[in-house]
Amino acid sequence: MKHSIFEAIGLSLVLTCALGASAQVATAAETSEKTVIPATAEGLWQAIDAKSAELKKTIDKGDLEEVHHQAFAIRDLVAALPDKSSSLSPESQAKVKSGIKFVATLAERLDASGDAKDAAATKQNFEKLTTVLTSLRANYSLGK
Repeated sequence: MKHSIFEAIGLSLVLTCALGASAQVATAAETSEKTVIPATAEGLWQAIDAKSAELKKTIDKGDLEEVHHQAFAIRDLVAALPDKSSSLSPESQAKVKSGIKFVATLAERLDASGDAKDAAATKQNFEKLTTVLTSLRANYSLGK
C-alpha cells in the first residue's frame, strides 16, 4: 500500500512539473516568435526603443490588457544583449546580465498590473523599466 501511495505522489509531481514546463515553453515560444532579434547591439537598442515607445502608447491609451506584448518583447530583446555585446568590458557585461533579470521581473509585473487593469501600477512599472533600460544603455556607447 505504501508503495502505491509513493508512486502516485511521484507521478503527480512528474506530471505537475511537466505541465508547468510545457506552459513556460509555450509562453516563451509565443513571445519570441513575434520578437525579431536584430544582429547587433545597436539594432537591439533600436528595437528596444521602438517597443518601449509602443508600450508607452499602449499604456497611455489605456489598453492595459495588451501591455504584455510589448513588455515581453522588450524582455526578449534585452535578454539577447549579452550575445551581441562582446566588445563590452567584463564589468559592463556583468551589469548587463544583472539588468536582464530585473527587466524580466518588470515585464512580469507589467503583465500582472495590465491584466489587473491597474493603470497606476502599470505606469509605475513602466517608469521603473525605463530607468533600468537607461542604466543598461549606459554600458554602451550608442549616443543615447
